[in-house]
Amino acid sequence: MMRCIRLWAWLATAALLASCALPLRLEHEVRSQAAWADAGRPAAGDRYVFERLPSQRGGDAAREQDTLESLAEPVLANYGLRRAETSTDGAAAPWGVQIVAHSVRYPYAPWDPPEPRPGWIPQGQIIVGRGVVSSIGLVWHTRPPYYVRELTLTVRDRRSGDVVYETRAMQDGPWADAPPLWQALLQAALDGFPTPPSGPRRVVIERPRP
Repeated sequence: MMRCIRLWAWLATAALLASCALPLRLEHEVRSQAAWADAGRPAAGDRYVFERLPSQRGGDAAREQDTLESLAEPVLANYGLRRAETSTDGAAAPWGVQIVAHSVRYPYAPWDPPEPRPGWIPQGQIIVGRGVVSSIGLVWHTRPPYYVRELTLTVRDRRSGDVVYETRAMQDGPWADAPPLWQALLQAALDGFPTPPSGPRRVVIERPRP
């Protein structure tokens, strides 16, 4: 009997470790729209500058923008765009990129019942035989919080002043804010750039589990 219990415990541990090794599959709802002519699209090597709203230029908001822009830079580089490195380059850069993002933390997932139900639950259950379950411990269980992240990225033609590209992406799940999650959101938002498909779409990005 003890040999059987140890075998089931080993199998349960192996299954848990295998699931942790799988990449995190992040699903995003994305909608994009381009307004440039074929001849007016960004070309490889074009420079851009990040532009900010007045509310993004000071305090914690400015620091958050610094992080978002540093995460967006390599994503934009994948499409041949380069951030202006000097004031001279910035003055001549044809494109302005603006990012507006926010995250909301909910106490539980939308499909969970509204009333809280914390309590002790069995941990490490083992099937002994004939449907008999033996529990090797208890753990205090509370519902994990749920996060919704949204991001809008626009590209402005600085020569005409017109916004010529807009994309919105949303990501949700039980994972707290972290740079890899924001970078996945940026990558999903720029999917199909500079000629994205029309209408809403789902974009899946995989990331290593934290």
